[in-house]
Amino acid sequence: MIQALSNGLARVERGAVRLLVVALPIMILVNVFGRFFKTPIFWLDELAVLMMVWLAMLGLSITLKSRDAVAVTLLTGAVPPTARKVLQLISDLVVLGFCVALIALCYRWFNPLLLMHSDFNIETFAADSFNYIYQEPTETLGVPKFWFWLILPVVSVTSSVHALANLLRTCRTPGAAFVDPPEAQPVAE
Repeated sequence: MIQALSNGLARVERGAVRLLVVALPIMILVNVFGRFFKTPIFWLDELAVLMMVWLAMLGLSITLKSRDAVAVTLLTGAVPPTARKVLQLISDLVVLGFCVALIALCYRWFNPLLLMHSDFNIETFAADSFNYIYQEPTETLGVPKFWFWLILPVVSVTSSVHALANLLRTCRTPGAAFVDPPEAQPVAE
């Protein structure tokens, strides 16, 4: 069930990344032409930067799902397959721990319970918590920044699901299956 949820989330994330990858160069090109004709659209620059952050965050989650992150395999290449499984389990636990910690930090930062207890009154929330997350606007868009910062809790949750799915997959995989990846195996002549 966790694996199916992880796969579904990854499909949604890949779709969102595709949209952002298409939209980002369009926004930049529109602004290049705007600058050429001496009518730049300043808010497009800010939106492009914020979309790049979203793209990076979603890319992080997809990378965790697929385990395509850059890795140093010096130690894992020198130990037997059962020890490799133990190292993979430790790695999966560390990643899951980081993702769960990120969820906790996002919860503390956005503090939805206090916001609800404040009857969604932003001024009351800020006065009670000294947290101005919901009041800070973007420089040129004029939209509250928290709308763009919502990518953090979203990615922390999706990354946690992916990390848990990876951990469960590692637990189910027999130790003997942890052989050298094809690129690390010596080539026979």
